[in-house]
Amino acid sequence: MNTAREPDAVALVLPIALVVAALLVVLYRAVRGPDRDGGYRSVPLRWKGRPTAPPSEARAQAAEPTVEQLDAEARGLLVRLDDAVLARSEELEFAAGQAGEEATRPLRAAVADAGAEAGEALRPHHRLEDPALRRNETERRRRLRDIIGRCAGARARLDVAAGSFARARGPPGRAAEALDHARRRARGLPARIDAARDVWHELAGRYPESALTPVRDHPAAAAERLTAAEDALRRAERSLAAGDERSAADAVRLAERAVGQAETLADGVPRWARELAAAENARAEAGRAAGRDLAEAPGAPGLRDVVARAREGLAGALREDDPFAALRRLAETGTPLARALAPDRGREAGNRRIRVLLDQAVLTSGSTLSAARDFVTTHRGAVGSAARGRLAEAAHQRDRALAMAPHDAAAALPFAWRADALAREAREAAAGDAGPVA
Repeated sequence: MNTAREPDAVALVLPIALVVAALLVVLYRAVRGPDRDGGYRSVPLRWKGRPTAPPSEARAQAAEPTVEQLDAEARGLLVRLDDAVLARSEELEFAAGQAGEEATRPLRAAVADAGAEAGEALRPHHRLEDPALRRNETERRRRLRDIIGRCAGARARLDVAAGSFARARGPPGRAAEALDHARRRARGLPARIDAARDVWHELAGRYPESALTPVRDHPAAAAERLTAAEDALRRAERSLAAGDERSAADAVRLAERAVGQAETLADGVPRWARELAAAENARAEAGRAAGRDLAEAPGAPGLRDVVARAREGLAGALREDDPFAALRRLAETGTPLARALAPDRGREAGNRRIRVLLDQAVLTSGSTLSAARDFVTTHRGAVGSAARGRLAEAAHQRDRALAMAPHDAAAALPFAWRADALAREAREAAAGDAGPVA
């Protein structure tokens, strides 16, 4: 009897063992996921408390550049693009002198288009400094990719224009002609630099150092560029004498760049003198207007603090030897009082007072912006993207003020002063990058 039951027991045990084994396999796969075939796990594995990404996603994340890498790439592209635009702008002036204005008209359009695109790329990079954007990695990544794309598009347009530049300048065989033109421009530089130095000394005797900061090193830097231009011209002459016209053409381009920068620096000093004189006149008018505002201000308690600040600002402006600093002080303390008095003066008189304030802001921001642009242009080999971004944003803010001015002077006013502040920041950042003039 026992012998007959043994096969039946075996027959029951085997199916049960198979079912248990199948359940164990299912349970194992549910916990560990499928075999290493690239599929997804049902439950992510954890290592030190952090879930691992699916294999395909992990590979994508490993290939994706970090925000820091994208930012470094964008900064490098922005600097190279801006340098290319500035270099083409300088070359354009010499090309026009050699080939004529009509022949270079399309080139001006191409350079202007690339310059506008460079500004549109620099401005959003400057805005990435906003603390809210610093915390938003997704938005920063999106904007950085957009900046990189804009830079690539602008450089492509400049590369297309390069052929037109070459045709306008002629083949290397015309290097002798270009050399003569550059030499004539260089001959006029010593007198211009001496004149700039004389104007500088005159200004130094009348104004404090802070008023001359925007053009402080211009005469010395212009003389340095002239020396570089003369060296390049001599190299071009030697190359021509040796029959190497291509090397001569390259040396001429270097000389042209140095001559153009020296001219910008030398001419910037007398221009700043004219702007200081304009600021002196504007300061006198602003002081008289502020005095009238204080005389008309009622004694209402709501205006007591505003009147006190305006009176303090006027007293400080009268003591200030820097006319631009005086205008900034008068605007900061006097604008709130002028706005408060506008309803009682009537629409026409109130608008006229605000328009005078806007004229002073436009004058100040335009002067500061021009000086900062000259510095960045002539020291661009050392200037980074931060200064260039502030400069681009300053130009944009001033353009907004000018566009709004005919319709709403009160709304345009803060944009003009914002442009002035950004231009001063740009000049300071660029000077920090460039260091002292050798």
